[in-house]
Amino acid sequence: MYSIYVSPHHLEGNLAQSTSYLPVNLAEQFDRHYPAVYKYFRYRGADADLANDLAAGVFERALAKLSSFDPRKGAFNTWLFVIARHEAINHWKAQARRRDVSIDTVSALSSGEPAPEDMVIRDQGIAALLTVLCELDEREREIVALKFGGALNNRQIAGLLGLTAGNVGVLLYRALQKIKAKLSEAEGQVSNE
Repeated sequence: MYSIYVSPHHLEGNLAQSTSYLPVNLAEQFDRHYPAVYKYFRYRGADADLANDLAAGVFERALAKLSSFDPRKGAFNTWLFVIARHEAINHWKAQARRRDVSIDTVSALSSGEPAPEDMVIRDQGIAALLTVLCELDEREREIVALKFGGALNNRQIAGLLGLTAGNVGVLLYRALQKIKAKLSEAEGQVSNE
């Protein structure tokens, strides 16, 4: 069993330094942060299987690099998203970028059994969103993925990307406006057909 020593303040995303460190189990950190890392890769355009593989790779790398984590430099989840960003960059550098998204790649599990029509509508909405996300520029896509997939705040995103928190807020707002406009445009095209 692996343990790391981090301040409880750092686990909550607080960057204030603390001298009282408690042992934290890496398995607990996996349970706590895996869903956000997975969603980050989904927001970056990965299908469910690829997002699972990439998220698992992040935690494998985190385990291998555990000795390099310094809680005085930032929160554990911020450190994980640095690794996740590198994992994403390395993956997409190695592959040709695709701008199309198939409905098959965005099928999501649900707790109930919705009607087939509802499933088609949901899948089309997810496919449209992922297509629009792929049309954003790299920086906008990264900010949206970190914000909504990674559940990071603007200050944490700013630290990862070397921007100010205010700049992140403006870029995020503009990206969301683009997404809204493109989805409205796509919806208008569907209703005109």
